[in-house]
Amino acid sequence: MNGEYETDFINCVLWDSVAKSTVEYCKKGSIVGVKGRIQSRVVEKEDESKKYYVEVIAEKVTFLSTDNKDKK
Repeated sequence: MNGEYETDFINCVLWDSVAKSTVEYCKKGSIVGVKGRIQSRVVEKEDESKKYYVEVIAEKVTFLSTDNKDKK
């Protein structure tokens, strides 16, 4: 894979100091580890249909590496 990683996009919910440090240090291209729990929820729309979400409620985010390029 020439040093490249496959990218997964997983919805994560962060609160308090975990959210603050992630906003400050995490940029596009950063590789992170997330420790947390899985939560599912259901949102009922106006047309009475239901949308199901699965999220990670993050307890800890570890910054594993950052791409040195300025990506935004």
